[in-house]
Amino acid sequence: MSAPDTNLDRQEKKHRPSLWGIKGAMAFGALMMILLLGFNMINAGDGEAVTNADESKSTATAAETDTYSPGTNNSETPAATE
Repeated sequence: MSAPDTNLDRQEKKHRPSLWGIKGAMAFGALMMILLLGFNMINAGDGEAVTNADESKSTATAAETDTYSPGTNNSETPAATE
């Protein structure tokens, strides 16, 4: 059910700043999306991957690994004292 004395013209006039703010935020968001799309299209290049690595040298390196079993060490466990 609706209110019996609804005056849409008065409510529209009363909420005009809020509605302009919402419309402005939507326009700003759309503008940012268009600018982001344009920026990505301009900087897309010709499909080649961009890299700073020197292709004449190998860039792969192996990570150092531990040579002992987990939970162990090189020293002996001291004898229990009573």
